[in-house]
Amino acid sequence: MKITSKALRERMGEEHDAATALVNLAETEERDLTAEEKTAFDGHMAEFARIEKEDLPRAEWLEKEQERLAETRGKVPLQRSNGDGLDSATQDLPLAKRISLPANVYRTGKLKAFHGPDAEVEAYISGQWLLAALFKRPAAIKWCEDNGVPIVKAALTTGDNSLGGFLVPNELERSIIDLREQYGVFRANARVVPMAGDTLQIPRRTGGVTAYFVTDNQEITASDKAWDMVELTARKLAALIKYSSELSEDAIISIADDLAREIAYAFAVKEDACGFIGTGTSTYGGIQGLITVCAAATATVVTAATANTAFSTLDLTDFESMIGKLPEYPGIDPKWYISKAGYAASMMRLIDAAGGNTIATLEGGASGRQFLGYPVVISQTMNSTLTAQTSTDGICYFGDLRMACTMGDRRGIGLLVSEHRYMEYDQLAIKGTERFAINIHDVGDTSNPGAMIMMATPAS
Repeated sequence: MKITSKALRERMGEEHDAATALVNLAETEERDLTAEEKTAFDGHMAEFARIEKEDLPRAEWLEKEQERLAETRGKVPLQRSNGDGLDSATQDLPLAKRISLPANVYRTGKLKAFHGPDAEVEAYISGQWLLAALFKRPAAIKWCEDNGVPIVKAALTTGDNSLGGFLVPNELERSIIDLREQYGVFRANARVVPMAGDTLQIPRRTGGVTAYFVTDNQEITASDKAWDMVELTARKLAALIKYSSELSEDAIISIADDLAREIAYAFAVKEDACGFIGTGTSTYGGIQGLITVCAAATATVVTAATANTAFSTLDLTDFESMIGKLPEYPGIDPKWYISKAGYAASMMRLIDAAGGNTIATLEGGASGRQFLGYPVVISQTMNSTLTAQTSTDGICYFGDLRMACTMGDRRGIGLLVSEHRYMEYDQLAIKGTERFAINIHDVGDTSNPGAMIMMATPAS
């Protein structure tokens, strides 16, 4: 019997409901859980966690691979089935291929969060799920039941009115993750690895075998390949959104599009802030970003020439020094990382002054930014102060973020709703959550530069 992700989510829901029933019974009888109930509760939640961590990721990966392979081979992808008596060929089609949009569906403009040929249908599916899971609309609940879109509580959460979150449908989660990468510079350029638990250790090569010249009958000095571990610890990130409780069911495409964009943008901004300017404080979830780790690894820092204390005074020698300091690791793919204001006042200024430009090149705008032969990536969380700033780290970076940084992805997007938080405003509170980790691990030390070079301004 094939175990699908849908079936596994239903089993998770059953385990969660069983655990919740024990708690509700004890609360109704105004007592604590008995020893037997505690054992049963722990068993249900342990099975819930096991399915979530082990079985579900495996099933989802298999289904995605089946879909990908089917698409590349020109076959019908094997996807979710709603069990409503459809023939097998229709059942195996993705939901976005099985439904058609009602004629009265309204949208405020071109979609921004959903892309591709099925963008409007995927937004419609997500909107129906939002109305059902978060806003409890009977018509939407029936639509989800009829079309096999699960509305399942995802976790027991104390202190929350809903007692848990909901499993976000693939169509909505995929949109949020795609947009998070579009908005988020750090996630799009760092190495991202999946995390099955709250911590993950990844082996890293720190040293290699050494060759020695020898003479006849001379003992050869032995050497070993050296390793250490890069540890990732997941942090929970949340965004709280006020949303009107009076939503038109005709406008669910725009509702889903707007919510996906808002959550994606909030997560992406915080991820970039943690990765580039994280100081290890609670503001950044304890994460130390490039600016903090590079400052301690002094060999990876290039200080601009004396008096070059503003973006407008940086010169080509400052940037060329960064290129020269970056080690030539096998497969390295370096890029510049800088704020838009900093780019315009420094790199763009130097490009303009270099001559050789024509009307055509000047009209080319920001398409495919390059500087000294390397791509330029804009991060708006980085330093954008245009006045003079002495002894300031993190003006810009040059290097390969994938070699220097690893980002752990603990799980997908979770959503919670409260009908009471903003009831006086006739609004609902929607909370989006994710769990991720960032480790800056290969930026050098006090003697050797690493895979990312940081520029700092001089003291005067």
